[in-house]
Amino acid sequence: MKRFVFILLLLVGCDDFELPKKKAYFAHQFNIPSYATHNENCSYIFKINTAAKLDLDNNCNAVINYKNLSAQIFISNISMDNIDLIKYDFDQKILDNSSNVSRIVSSEFNNPENHVYAQYYSFVGDAPSNIQFYVTDSLTNFIMGSLYFKSKPNYDSLLPSISYVKNDIKKMIETFKWK
Repeated sequence: MKRFVFILLLLVGCDDFELPKKKAYFAHQFNIPSYATHNENCSYIFKINTAAKLDLDNNCNAVINYKNLSAQIFISNISMDNIDLIKYDFDQKILDNSSNVSRIVSSEFNNPENHVYAQYYSFVGDAPSNIQFYVTDSLTNFIMGSLYFKSKPNYDSLLPSISYVKNDIKKMIETFKWK
């Protein structure tokens, strides 16, 4: 009987148990963006977030670094006679990137006055690149861009940062001009 009372007291007295902590992710604090026009010796200009750093090579290929987000936008400047072939390659890149996503959101931007025609793709899911886009004059110039994070793809934890950079990319496309 003493054993039974002891076990009963032990069970009733131990109702407080600890659960392991869940994984948490750092919550970024985003400032209201301000934009400045990049005006290098390239065939194009656009506005970028002043919090980001633009690095250009001799062919006007660019990397836009978001140090505080561990993110980069890679921009390739392609000048060719066969834009249809480049668009086909871009579409193949979209298909390759979409293997682990649940949805692809696409939008289009056209500014005939400035000969700016753009297509924008956002991937919902754990994609290697969460945003891909291109800007063209539909004749010989083609700019292709991709957003990458320096981390394992985890859409839920990256969503605030993706949304922040998405607004910058949209601003970039809306202010894009050929020289």
